[in-house]
Amino acid sequence: MKAAEKNRLSREAALQMKALGQIERWKKTALALSAIGVAFLYAGFGGQEKNIFFSIVGISLLFAGVGSAAVLNLGLRNGKRNVEKILNQLEADELCHIS
Repeated sequence: MKAAEKNRLSREAALQMKALGQIERWKKTALALSAIGVAFLYAGFGGQEKNIFFSIVGISLLFAGVGSAAVLNLGLRNGKRNVEKILNQLEADELCHIS
């Protein structure tokens, strides 16, 4: 593998790792959103007086947060696998040049 190709793959892996960090932060935000949904659900159903508005908002936030977190988690898993493949390719090329 040429040096330019190695540099390109190395940069690509670094950029993907940076993007994975951002996706991880979005996933945490989505989980926080679902926690807020649980709080709204509790306020809607748990009080002395039932409040249907809080219940609807809580269910919506809960499903939106959990659904988003699941999709983001899938992206994280696939992205990490992709970065691992890139790094394995670079490592394999290094081992070929050593032997």
